[in-house]
Amino acid sequence: MAQALSAEDGEITLTWSGTALDTARIESELVRLRRLAAGESPAGEGFAIRTSLLNMVVHADNRERARAAGQAIAGLAGHHPSRALIIITKPASAAPRIDARLAAHCHTTPGLEQQVCCEEVTLTVRGPAAGHLHSIIIPLLVPDLPVYVWWTGPLPRERHALQEMLETADHFIVDSARFASANGLLKLAQLCEANPGCSIGDLNWERLEPWREMLVRQCEGTSLRRYLPDVRDVKIAFASNRGAQASAQAFLLLGWLASRWGWDTAGAIRADGDAMSLPQDGGDISVEMRPRPYAGVEDGWLVSLSLRCPAGGGRDASISVSRIGDPLHLVVHVQEPEGSLEDHALTEPCDEPGMLLKQLVAPRHNPEYADALRLAVPLVEAARR
Repeated sequence: MAQALSAEDGEITLTWSGTALDTARIESELVRLRRLAAGESPAGEGFAIRTSLLNMVVHADNRERARAAGQAIAGLAGHHPSRALIIITKPASAAPRIDARLAAHCHTTPGLEQQVCCEEVTLTVRGPAAGHLHSIIIPLLVPDLPVYVWWTGPLPRERHALQEMLETADHFIVDSARFASANGLLKLAQLCEANPGCSIGDLNWERLEPWREMLVRQCEGTSLRRYLPDVRDVKIAFASNRGAQASAQAFLLLGWLASRWGWDTAGAIRADGDAMSLPQDGGDISVEMRPRPYAGVEDGWLVSLSLRCPAGGGRDASISVSRIGDPLHLVVHVQEPEGSLEDHALTEPCDEPGMLLKQLVAPRHNPEYADALRLAVPLVEAARR
């Protein structure tokens, strides 16, 4: 039975739920919700118009992640209306079954007498079908619209479900901050290698944007630039309040640094403790990535970065970037033989809707991210040894 959750200011939300369903029944109930929405409109009859610019498919392994993803998508509905399929998988469930909760969010558009609706389908897939989602997703997509797949949690050990979701997507979105460990970057890179031309985005890459912008501005916009080919020491600290020992964000930033300034990571060697050595033609680069307690910031997020370069005459040039609190406040200190300078940047909070929006409006292939991921892989492998 359909239920009206709200009907204020010309906006209506109708919902329906059912158990042990097939995709044909789900689609027919969505059609019925739009008909019912038309009956709630000022015209009182007709058929509500479905409005979608894209299909958004979300994979979640629990209801908390599914709820957060639904809120993020709802925040984008005004600019990027979609048919959202939010899929909660329970592969260990003994009873194979698909349960559904459908919602049609409808409003009256000025100049039209019909309701315009965005649709949200939340499916709980139990049993073996949770590993074979392709046959469930395809019939529920709006034809001829791009398909964005958002994998919200850790990457699975078994690759079949991941491969199916990637094949469904025009653009595949992950959040490497949610991987069980930085080793998830290896799985992601292997997935890209096995699927040439695949389009992959990472919300964690968006979190790094203020750091990358600050480094470009200070390293390439000042005289420090002439010392960077001779970097000898890199130190990265990341938040670790619950004992996290690796940070996908730190590895991605290091991969980006290597791409930006031409460092070779293929010969990365693990040294003592948290240190690594990157052999280069002009001399080795010493790298340290250390966990550090930092209240109020999620585990794995960057806390500080420093680069040191010989500047001749026994002197050094260096740059350090440090986080102060959250929202992100970056403090930068540049030291050169000629003098020093300090810079500050206070950035707007980068929430999930904002990061997701960037994935929807940006070009689907990001060569800068692809290079950073490729060059991070030898570093993750060296850290595992």
